[in-house]
Amino acid sequence: MRKKYISLLLTLLAVFTSCDDKLDITPRGFSTLNTVDDLGALINKEWRIYDWDFNHEMITGNTFALWSTPEEIFNVKNSVEYAFIYADESVDRVALCEEDDRYKEIYSNIKYCNIVACQMPDLDGDQYKKNRFIAQARILRAWFHFLAVNLWAAQYDEATAASTGGVPYVDNIDFGAEKTKLTVAQVYEKILADCSDELIECLDKTPTDDPFRFEADFGYAVRARVLFQMKRYEEAATYARKALEINPTIEDRSTIVDKGTWESTFNSPNHYMFILTSFVTNQSEMGNMTLTPKFLSLYEQGDYVRYYSREDDWTEYDDLLYGPEGSANYSPQGAARINVWGLRAEQMYYVLGECLIRAGQIDEGLDQVDKVRKYRIHPEFYRPFKGTVNTKQEAMALLSKAKTVECIISYENFFDCKRRNTEPEYAADVVHHMDDFGDFTIRPNSPLWIYPFPMNATNFNPSLTQNI
Repeated sequence: MRKKYISLLLTLLAVFTSCDDKLDITPRGFSTLNTVDDLGALINKEWRIYDWDFNHEMITGNTFALWSTPEEIFNVKNSVEYAFIYADESVDRVALCEEDDRYKEIYSNIKYCNIVACQMPDLDGDQYKKNRFIAQARILRAWFHFLAVNLWAAQYDEATAASTGGVPYVDNIDFGAEKTKLTVAQVYEKILADCSDELIECLDKTPTDDPFRFEADFGYAVRARVLFQMKRYEEAATYARKALEINPTIEDRSTIVDKGTWESTFNSPNHYMFILTSFVTNQSEMGNMTLTPKFLSLYEQGDYVRYYSREDDWTEYDDLLYGPEGSANYSPQGAARINVWGLRAEQMYYVLGECLIRAGQIDEGLDQVDKVRKYRIHPEFYRPFKGTVNTKQEAMALLSKAKTVECIISYENFFDCKRRNTEPEYAADVVHHMDDFGDFTIRPNSPLWIYPFPMNATNFNPSLTQNI
């Protein structure tokens, strides 16, 4: 019996000894990552903002509700799709928004950024590496907040931003604290601080070949795009130029002529940083989209995607029977990847182009647009915009048409509409033509341009009052 007790005691000692490392418990809210590289690895991930219907493009009129007809949407009036397509501001979108994957994933991504930005300064290690990781975390934090404030709040306007409700700006790792909603002005102030010149200077001036990491090209592009949305056009132009000096790569779509389909991967060098929208890595984000007649009319003659893709890539209305009459679906066999939530060089050409046009440099601005168009239109049909118009309004019309096609299903068209809607010379109604049901108009100041916060966020955060 004594031998049995000794044997049991030795066994228990062995168990407790083997578990010593597992009993070293780290309190909640703290990281066990204690080296610079290990902590920095938290932002070395495939960034994702899950989205499947891209309904921001339903509002702009470029796409229609998935697998639906105007009649089917009209018959279900208590739906977000009905509100957006039939311009019905009376639909209770708050009650319909129990949760929102975009909101959840944006703030989940911000959490990773905060862990790195807040804990990296306390680690021992190479200071250059530490500064670089901190800069990347803060710039990425700025970008995710920029997306959030433009989805769930009103457009920035200098005269009203200080009194307009914004979104929470989360820049700490106190995960149990209330995420207080700030004003639009306060949010933008913090965004600009998180993509400052000093932080961008910590990044390499050579683009990375990792589509989910970034260097100074993305840093400058973020600051350019933020200032652009704030309508600080002269400053935005400066940073767009800096981004393009580092990475001017434009995707060449002339390859469609030989391949018969549009092939573009998320690691193409024109992407400053790619943000995924789903868990499928071999399917184009365009695949299920119903493109409206209004959008299809914007394609220029000779556009590689529209006129040189194989016949099977396009499903025309007679075979589709979704959307308003004349709609179509484009599902490229080449699985072209669309950078819906990230940034790429082409956007910087358009940012710079618009800034120059607004400054009265019309030909110089249109030349930026032409630099992209050369890779979108077959030489047989390509004609430069430069030198064809004399007024800002005419130049802006040319730019807007080309940019809408270039940026289809990304946030860009939605954000552009919101921005221009606060400028009297460019504000415009968005008219949706719904066949026999008639025309439906979304006003520039419609609350439909602002998304409701999801209830699973507002129910636990008293400060998160709706902005619509």
